[in-house]
Amino acid sequence: MSERVWVVTGVSSGLGLAIAAEVARRGDKVIGTVRSLSKFPDSLREAGVVPLTIDFASSDAHIVEVARTALAVYGWVDVLINNAGNTTSNRPVEELRIEDIRSNLQVNFYGVVAFSQPFITHFRERRTGHIINVSSVGSIVNGPAWLPYTASKAALDVFTETLTHELKLFNVRVVSVMPGYFSTNIFQSSTDWREISGENGNNSSTMSKIYTDRVTQGYDTINELPRSHIASGQIGDPEKLATRVYELVTGTGLLKNLVPENGGKWEWNRVPLGPDCGVALGNRLKELKDNVDAFEEVWRSTDVEPERLKSFSRG
Repeated sequence: MSERVWVVTGVSSGLGLAIAAEVARRGDKVIGTVRSLSKFPDSLREAGVVPLTIDFASSDAHIVEVARTALAVYGWVDVLINNAGNTTSNRPVEELRIEDIRSNLQVNFYGVVAFSQPFITHFRERRTGHIINVSSVGSIVNGPAWLPYTASKAALDVFTETLTHELKLFNVRVVSVMPGYFSTNIFQSSTDWREISGENGNNSSTMSKIYTDRVTQGYDTINELPRSHIASGQIGDPEKLATRVYELVTGTGLLKNLVPENGGKWEWNRVPLGPDCGVALGNRLKELKDNVDAFEEVWRSTDVEPERLKSFSRG
């Protein structure tokens, strides 16, 4: 097959950088977005990755314009990786600023939808293409003190599910990849980020004076979460994630038999990445089933009686 064209958003560091580098190394063409050209890595420039600037907090019209610019670079695109995102604040809901929630939804969801729309048209018309949304284990397994981030990622998963249904007949695949804990600088984008200093970290006004339980209330979670993964010896490798994403698109390696063209199911549109993610999702599924089973008598009790159905001719 001839070389593909990929658009990868948020390539300045972390998962986006790893994905762009892996794809370029494999010989495909890559367009990588950053908020500022000063943040574009020299390593990607040397690998031939084309830089493109975009701020997902900007207007819808500007975001769409940049997407169209990306489509014009080579005249076509085969793969869109929606990776760019941030986390604004990690506080209990009572202590959150509403603007922090709006900000996360803008960058991680609204901006992604706006950027994707020109690609959706392009892929539909070509009847081929991949949209890979970088979600999170937190989109389903929600912990305390992460509402802005996890709400935006949950919305991103709904976007994936919706597009899967809408684009299947056009042979366009849409998937959420769901990383657990990986070694990136995502936490540094939080307004509550504090450098870890010693065993207990710094005292800071961003740590709640009321919600102080580290386990159930997420006290100091932005430092506790990395500490816990270091202690358990479980940290994801961005380069390995990048390889799995490449295999997901190309139907090779560990993903060979899990993609539709090789017998996989279109409905397999969530890809857990990291043992912590896989285990957490499995546990969450058990919790949901237990919840549904416990309330079965209740949810079965709320339909109208069969003899009254004739009164609902229009539903």
